[in-house]
Amino acid sequence: MRFYLGFVLTTSVAVSIADAATINVPADQPTIQAGINAASNGDTVLVAPGTYTENINFMGKAITLTSSAGAKTTIIDGGQVAPVATFSSGEGSKSILRRFTLQNGVATVDSSFGGGGVSIGGSSPTIAHNIIQNNSACGDGGGIAVSAGSPLIKDNTIKNNFQFSGCEGGIGGGGIAVLSAGSAQIIGNKIQNNAWPGNGGGIALDAAGTPTIMNNIISNNSAAGGQGGGIYIINDSTNALIVQNLFYGNTGSQGGAIYLGIPDGSLPPVLVNNTIIGGTGATQGSAVYATGFDSHVQFFNNLMIGLSGQNAVYCDGTYSHQPPTFTNNDAYSLGGSGLEGTCASESKKNGNISLDPLFVNPKHNKYQLQSGSPAINAGDISAPDLPKKDLAGKPRTVDGTVDMGAYESQ
Repeated sequence: MRFYLGFVLTTSVAVSIADAATINVPADQPTIQAGINAASNGDTVLVAPGTYTENINFMGKAITLTSSAGAKTTIIDGGQVAPVATFSSGEGSKSILRRFTLQNGVATVDSSFGGGGVSIGGSSPTIAHNIIQNNSACGDGGGIAVSAGSPLIKDNTIKNNFQFSGCEGGIGGGGIAVLSAGSAQIIGNKIQNNAWPGNGGGIALDAAGTPTIMNNIISNNSAAGGQGGGIYIINDSTNALIVQNLFYGNTGSQGGAIYLGIPDGSLPPVLVNNTIIGGTGATQGSAVYATGFDSHVQFFNNLMIGLSGQNAVYCDGTYSHQPPTFTNNDAYSLGGSGLEGTCASESKKNGNISLDPLFVNPKHNKYQLQSGSPAINAGDISAPDLPKKDLAGKPRTVDGTVDMGAYESQ
């Protein structure tokens, strides 16, 4: 009987695989959208190198859209007409977009969900191994916007996206905006050189539910006229998990790297083993600025380093006089201060320090730890959600110890 059942299952899988088709563009279909239109669930649309001026829509199909030669040679150009790619029909994780350059898309004020490069509404696709560049939006998400979805956004380069001229308002998110409840996973991306004149130069989270932000390099993004150069987090997106990211070179008026605005009664974000280098424009909270009801925010094993002469971390006491929880962090600024505001009381408690972390070469963005760094073996091994590997892929724990920051020295 066991043999018979195994035979039936194996046969069913073989039939399913055999039924899947590969549609080649332009050999079988002249355009990418024509390939999507012709595809059935389980099919692959395989695109040859070239530039395709299109605005594509997955139309709810569980298909893989990929290129044969990779993102650098296979470009989908939105032509400044609409978002380059749209997912708005309940797509799930088997709706896969990978290995393209997506550029020159635009989400106007009339666009339902924003997102000049990729627009996701009520859907949870997989967006992986793409270059998403030079796109714009009016409301939210120059590069990618997610509304009420739980996509996997992994291993992409998201750069040079922005709010287009003449628009005002919106939540922000030059690189990525995540709005409305969901469980978006933003993992292993390079999010760089994006700009928004309001908030969230790199990423904006507004009522985003339970997002995971992990193993990203978030650099040189600008929220010059607002808050959160790297990440801007407000409303019930505060149950965010922010793990093992590297922030540097970001700009914002409060929270050069990270701005946290915590509403009353929300589940708090948790920040674990990030390396957060302060950005220009924020004399208070060069690395992190926390406000609202922030007493339940938890910081474990982070390096939060302000620019010279500035404050690294500022906790505003307007709404709550109770500080967040800080465990085994280094908050430091040469000639400046580490923890200020309500969180000043947490200095030199619970394993927290305020010392130069001795980076290898910060002028060249090498934020690994030199031998002799006070952050080596100074982390909390029991911190929640501690990854198995560090940002460079090395073992996260060795001999029962863990370092502070995104990189292990062992």
